[in-house]
Amino acid sequence: MTKRQHLRQRGFTLIELLVVIAIIAVLVALLLPAVQQAREAARRSACKNNLKQWGLALHNYHDTYNGLPMGVTRQNGWGVSFFAGLLPYIDQAPMYNQMSFSGAHPGWTGTGTGQAVNGPVIRGVAISVMLCPSSPYDKMIPNTGGGFSQTGASYVGISGAIDEDALGAAPTADTDNFRELRQRSGANCCGGNAQNGWHSAGGMLISNDSLGLETATDGTSNTIIMSEISDWGFDAAGNKVDMRGSATHGWLMGTDGGGRTTALNNGPISRKFNITSVRYPPGTRDTTLPGIHPNHGPNHPLTSAHTGGTHALLADGHVVFISDNINLPTLKYLSTRDDGESIGAY
Repeated sequence: MTKRQHLRQRGFTLIELLVVIAIIAVLVALLLPAVQQAREAARRSACKNNLKQWGLALHNYHDTYNGLPMGVTRQNGWGVSFFAGLLPYIDQAPMYNQMSFSGAHPGWTGTGTGQAVNGPVIRGVAISVMLCPSSPYDKMIPNTGGGFSQTGASYVGISGAIDEDALGAAPTADTDNFRELRQRSGANCCGGNAQNGWHSAGGMLISNDSLGLETATDGTSNTIIMSEISDWGFDAAGNKVDMRGSATHGWLMGTDGGGRTTALNNGPISRKFNITSVRYPPGTRDTTLPGIHPNHGPNHPLTSAHTGGTHALLADGHVVFISDNINLPTLKYLSTRDDGESIGAY
C-alpha cells in the first residue's frame, strides 16, 4: 500500500469524534436559550400589535358613533360584550353582518334560547387578534355550552378599579378616587369567591353605557382601556384555573343585569363577562382571593405569560408594558378615567 493510499483510508479517531460531539452540544446549549428568547420576543411583539389593533378599532368605532362601545350590555337577556361592536374594525365585518342582536340572549352562544341566534356564526372560528401567542391557554375554549368551541380571548376591557380599604360600605356612588360607581357582587349565581367581588364603573368600558373619550379627564394617555388575562391562575390545591374574561361562556357574552353596576331586578348583582375591575396586582394567580371565579368573578387580575409583566392598551391607542412590580394604587389610578391623581413613572 502506498503512502497516499494509507492517508486516504485514515478516519477520525474516537477521541476526535467525542470532541466534535462535545463542541456541537456546547453550541446547541448556548444557542437554544437565544432561540427561545428570540421566539418569545416575536410573540411578545405580536401580542403588543394585537392590542394596537384593538386600539385602532376602538378609535374607529368612536369616530363612527361618537362614543366607545359599552363594555357589556343587557340585551333581551344576556347581551354582548364590547368585542361585538368592534368586529367590523378588525376585519370581521362578514361575521358581524351575519349576527343578530334582536333575539333573546344574543351574547349567549351555548345551549338554550340563545344558541340559535349567534352561536352558529362564531362557533369554531379562530380570531387571531384576540389571542396572545405566548398564552399557554388553548386557543379555543372547548365547551362554552352545548359542547361548542369558540375563541378564548386573551384580552379584557377595564371597567375601573376597587379601593380595598372601603369594601365594607353599602353600594354607593363614588366617595374616593378609585371608582365612579361600585357595588358588591351578588349571590345570584355560582357562589364562592364571585360573591365576594366588587364591580366598578370608573373605567372606560363599563356596563350598559357608552362613554366618550372626553370622559377620560385624567388624559387618554393615563387611562387603561384593555389589558391581558392570558395565563393560568391556581387554586388552593395547585390546580390550573382559567381566569380569562371569556371563560366559561366565550368572548361574545355580556351581562344580564341592568345599570352601570349591573343590578339584577334591584337584587343581587349580575355577572359580566370579558371585563374586569382592577383589585389585585398584575401577575396575581391565587384564585382563592375574593372576586376571582371562572364563572365569573368581577376582579380577575391582569396576567400574562410574558416575563415580568403584562401588556396594557391605553385609551389614546398606545400600548405599554405594566410591570408585575407596579405600585398597586398607581395601577388603580391608571384604570380609572377621572380620579384626578397625577401618575409618575411606572
